[in-house]
Amino acid sequence: MKKFWAILAAVACAACLAGCGRDLRASVSYLAAESEVYSTTAEVVKQVADTVVEISTETVTTNFGRQYIVSGAGSGVLVGSAGQDHYIVTNNHVIEGAGEITVRTRAGEEYSAELVSTDDAADIAIVAIASSEALPLAVWGDSDALQIGETVIAIGNPLGNLGGTVTQGILSATGRKISVGDYSMTLLQTDAAINPGNSGGGLFNMRGQLIGIVNAKTSEEGIEGLCFAIPANSARASYEDLLTYGYIRGRVTLGLNLAEGTLSGMGGETIVYIASLEKDADENFAQYDRILQIGEREISSVLDYNDALSALKPGESVRVKVLRGSFTQGMFSGSLTFASTPTEFTVTARQFGT
Repeated sequence: MKKFWAILAAVACAACLAGCGRDLRASVSYLAAESEVYSTTAEVVKQVADTVVEISTETVTTNFGRQYIVSGAGSGVLVGSAGQDHYIVTNNHVIEGAGEITVRTRAGEEYSAELVSTDDAADIAIVAIASSEALPLAVWGDSDALQIGETVIAIGNPLGNLGGTVTQGILSATGRKISVGDYSMTLLQTDAAINPGNSGGGLFNMRGQLIGIVNAKTSEEGIEGLCFAIPANSARASYEDLLTYGYIRGRVTLGLNLAEGTLSGMGGETIVYIASLEKDADENFAQYDRILQIGEREISSVLDYNDALSALKPGESVRVKVLRGSFTQGMFSGSLTFASTPTEFTVTARQFGT
């Protein structure tokens, strides 16, 4: 049976917003050390609940020439500070495209938040708030040391209006490879109750350490107890790169903006083609090229394309196979046609974000 995976946020998708790099050395971020195992959930919650915040967003969308404001909601975790700046890690899909971001703490204080940096592939974003008072920061745990079956606690803002909600479960699995949107992710699996609005919230162990950032669950009807979180080690690495450089080191791009389509007369075959080229894309590519193959990987979806790129390193060369395409504008719609003979060439992957 085919499974569908849902991102847990009520925000519209838009272009990724790149933030300016910041000097991480000036930022306080607490890392796990030897600590006691609390005997009750209540003790853990008392220690960590104030580090989890509610996030609300407003996104302006245009439909049929009219503009609308779409509200969204999610969660975040306070993980770093530098002076009055306090840094919150959340999911990219929680704040993506947002024109306004508001953060509300468990104590009820509201702050206007600034987007620092974000990455859609990692589904990690950083927002900053300014507070003259020191706010509590979560302690990053070591997600590689987790044991399947251990107790975990999720804290977040389900449904966008139930901030500070605590649920408990067990760690069901580690290293789950899940397709989330157009990207493959390796996630923690838990049966703790997760709902829309929990995205970006914290998953904690019984030491009170932040061991995951909640980001997805199954949306298939009748399925319960399959919820997922980005492992803390991955989330922290993304956080540090985004805060320091404004991008995640090691991610590559070919400078292509892709689209998926369906070939008529071919049994509904899905194809991937170049909708537009970024200004620094390799000159071998052309608009409307249909991407057939990247290296040894055949491409039939944007997910395939992103998986192929995830295996590359900046500066690495890769062989590409395309079918040259052309676009014909009709009276009411356009159509794409493709060459019958493939074109092959070699391109060099570059660091994403530079």
